[in-house]
Parts: sequence; structure tokens; C-alpha cells
Amino acid sequence: MTDPRRKGIDWRLTRFLLTHLALGAVSGWIFVAALFYFNVGGLGELLADPVSGSLAAIMLVIVVTITWGSAAMGTAIFLIPRDEEDDDATGRGKRAPARAPAFQLQPAPARRRG
Repeated sequence: MTDPRRKGIDWRLTRFLLTHLALGAVSGWIFVAALFYFNVGGLGELLADPVSGSLAAIMLVIVVTITWGSAAMGTAIFLIPRDEEDDDATGRGKRAPARAPAFQLQPAPARRRG
């Protein structure tokens, strides 16, 4: 744990997120390499094209990096264990009691045609 008297920024969450971003990005790059290597949907042939191959590869790598990196970060956030003090005896989180709305919706009267 950190010392409460210590001044400065606690970088643990930032390191946690950047680590999972890197893991997701690298796994996405491995996926893209497999797509090109196994020529899925003709992507390997597209990569071999001298005119548009490098642009297609760069675009696919960028999109997969963003998608897989954010998915890895989101998964890591959702898998962080919760503190026991957040739970009550039933195992559910504490919520404010539900209140009735201040107004009640009523159906509008139907209009006749003609």
C-alpha cells in the first residue's frame, strides 16, 4: 500500500491500463499477422500489392490495435475485485431506495378520423 503522507500522483491505475493496452495491442498484431499469413479473405494478396498493400496493412493494424487494446483494458477493469465493504449481507451492492416518480404518465386520448 502507499503511504498516505506521501505527496504526488499514484500511477498504479495508469500503469495497469497501459499494461493491458499493450497486451491487447500485441495480441491484435499477432491476429493481423495470422490474417495476412493465412491469406484470409485475400488479405495476403492485398498486402503483396505494391500500390495499396502497405496502406491496407497500416489501416488494419491501427483499427485492430484500437479495438483489441480497448477490449483488453475494459476486460481488465471489469475483472478488478471489489472491496467487501461495498456489499451488504445479500451480496448485492448498496443502492438508494427506489422512489415513485413525481408524475404519472397518462395515455393520450385517441382522435377520430373523418
